[in-house]
Amino acid sequence: MKSVTGRLAVVFVSIAMITGFSLLSAEQQQKKTKTGKKETTQPELTYELTVTATGVKKETFKIPKPVSIVSESVISTKAPNNITELMAELPGLDTVGVGANQSRPVIRGLRGQRILLMENGIRMNNSRRQQDFGEIPSLVDISDVSRIEVVRGPASVLYGSDAIGGVINVITKMPDFEPEGNEIHGDLGYRYSSADSQHKGFAHFTGHTGRLGFGIGGNYRNAEAYEAPAGTFGAIELKKNTLVNDTGVQDNGLNLVLDYILSGNSNISFKYEYYKANDAGFGYVDPEIYDPGSALIRILYPGQRVDKYTLRYEDNDLDFLFADHMNAAIYHRRNKRDLEMDITIPFNLPWAPEAGIVMQSANFTDINTFGFRLEFRKVLFLEHVLTYGADFFNDNSFNTDQNTTTITGFGPPTVTMDNSPELPNARYKSFGIFIQDDFPIARRTNMIIGLRYQNVTAQTKKTAGLEEYAPAGGTDRTVVGAVNLIQGITDNLNFFVSTGRGFRSPNLIERFYNGLTPEGGAYQIRNPDLNAETSFNIDLGFKYRIRNFYLETSYFWNTIFDGIRVGPTGAEVNGLPEYQNRNIDKLRIQGIEMQGRLSLHSGISLQANFTKITAEDIGNPDIPYTDTFSSKFNLSARYDQPSGLFWVEYTLRIHGDQKDVVLGKNPIGPIIPGFTVHSASAGVNLFRKSSTPVRLGLIVANLANTLYSEFANASFFRPAPKRQIILTWSMGF
Repeated sequence: MKSVTGRLAVVFVSIAMITGFSLLSAEQQQKKTKTGKKETTQPELTYELTVTATGVKKETFKIPKPVSIVSESVISTKAPNNITELMAELPGLDTVGVGANQSRPVIRGLRGQRILLMENGIRMNNSRRQQDFGEIPSLVDISDVSRIEVVRGPASVLYGSDAIGGVINVITKMPDFEPEGNEIHGDLGYRYSSADSQHKGFAHFTGHTGRLGFGIGGNYRNAEAYEAPAGTFGAIELKKNTLVNDTGVQDNGLNLVLDYILSGNSNISFKYEYYKANDAGFGYVDPEIYDPGSALIRILYPGQRVDKYTLRYEDNDLDFLFADHMNAAIYHRRNKRDLEMDITIPFNLPWAPEAGIVMQSANFTDINTFGFRLEFRKVLFLEHVLTYGADFFNDNSFNTDQNTTTITGFGPPTVTMDNSPELPNARYKSFGIFIQDDFPIARRTNMIIGLRYQNVTAQTKKTAGLEEYAPAGGTDRTVVGAVNLIQGITDNLNFFVSTGRGFRSPNLIERFYNGLTPEGGAYQIRNPDLNAETSFNIDLGFKYRIRNFYLETSYFWNTIFDGIRVGPTGAEVNGLPEYQNRNIDKLRIQGIEMQGRLSLHSGISLQANFTKITAEDIGNPDIPYTDTFSSKFNLSARYDQPSGLFWVEYTLRIHGDQKDVVLGKNPIGPIIPGFTVHSASAGVNLFRKSSTPVRLGLIVANLANTLYSEFANASFFRPAPKRQIILTWSMGF
């Protein structure tokens, strides 16, 4: 499969270059032709603006970083469960987790706490989450999202800890103050998917009266566990459609926005967000179906509730010596979560087939977060922009645990109970200051230089059941910087180089967890003295465009120092091997990303991207390191009827074989096999000229009914859904 994707990459680049030069020749020829006849014009691609990459609104073509934008129209067309499902179609991105609720993004082989998830520029990452898991994007309802901005590569200068692999900024809808006068508009929608028998409804209303804008939205979703198709995947064979347990969810959300214009260039806004989910799990297939005798691990969130309040002030007309723009945000978030984990390990004894150990744990976590972000900007002259500011957040974590261990098969069952918390109550504080200078060197040359200082402190508190442990704490003081340069060769061709350091401070779990590992085969002890992970990244690439054609290629090289990994200490606790988080990894991840877009007269548009990633643990060369695919090719062909009546689209995704697998731990075999997924979709726009336009959509996902699993979901085997029909309906007013 690797050879196939390699050939596809060569074909992709060749077609892109030939097409690009052909179109350039046609454009040049058109400029030379000066006749009285009506000239034909090529359709023009639109180029998105982004604010996440540099803190200032800029066209992506002029930014010396690889950036991807997902617009509201694309979100509406794709009708995903959450933003993660859109990531598989972007270069350099992958997904981990399954189901309507629990999937999370991966950027360039880094996931969980090594990427930063934000909403409207405010971090969503949770210091109580496991390193590999990270926060779930589902906390933000996809129907409330206006756009998604993805920055691939470190962005710690502007956004602080966790942005080693990149940043995903989810930008939500805000009231629209045009046209003038009193105006209320909005949309209603419904989504159905067959694999999980999902029903989802949503509604959003926005409007304004005078200087006051307002918005309110809500959604409700009920999804059952989905089925995977019959088939083979490596050494695993499913003889019939198979249930992937705990992949459903019942969730709902509400958001309220008030936005008041103080003057022509300043406004103050308030937003309240509520999210509640029941019975969302990590998903699993009964191991007796594909690997009899192996352990069964079930992880379920019976309940989760999040309340968030954000107050924001923005002024674009300051008359200060060092600032002409200010953006200030204060926020409070409360996240309550129940977690249940059941681990069943059979002993596989011929004389006692029922013998085994069952470990059941129930955890309740309550995290209160208070934070602010203050940012100033000053345009010194021409396009010389100075951005600086400070940010702070404080997590207060409270939790309780109940653990029960049952051993059977040797006479009467032996039951042991322990209610001691595995993580003490703790506080996690972070404060940072940053400065960035964006300035032109010449007409086609621009440089961005930035610097950040961060102080992170983690401190335990007195906790019932852990009286024998004295309070412990740890502090990280980190300085990171970045230098980015973009050089225009012509008005249509830019080369860029981006260098920078990122960092990630160890979270509460990594510092203070004391209990059984998730797999149940070892006991993990605390390590308050962990150092922050740091990284050094280089991106080299070019961006080329003409009217209806765009091509971008980048090579990246990212090295992570003091990588945190849990490993054996050589000691034992209650007969189990002792493990501890340590700064023992030195990871190197490198690869190439290519993407192209072409728009034709007939309404046909083509998009393609290719990604190749390799990774290694330099400090532990005998242990393969990878958390993502080896290669990926995406292709999309779409036709839009010129008057906007309907559209049709075909998408193709090809993954290559992944040979970097830890042998002996994977039921699939020594290679995670590649796969090919086809999907088709169509939509029609009705009553387009009326005040209540209606859009109907039809998606057939996994058209060939292929059994496959994303790489990060393979070792803990969680296959993707079988072929399914997704129906959407929406109405605007």
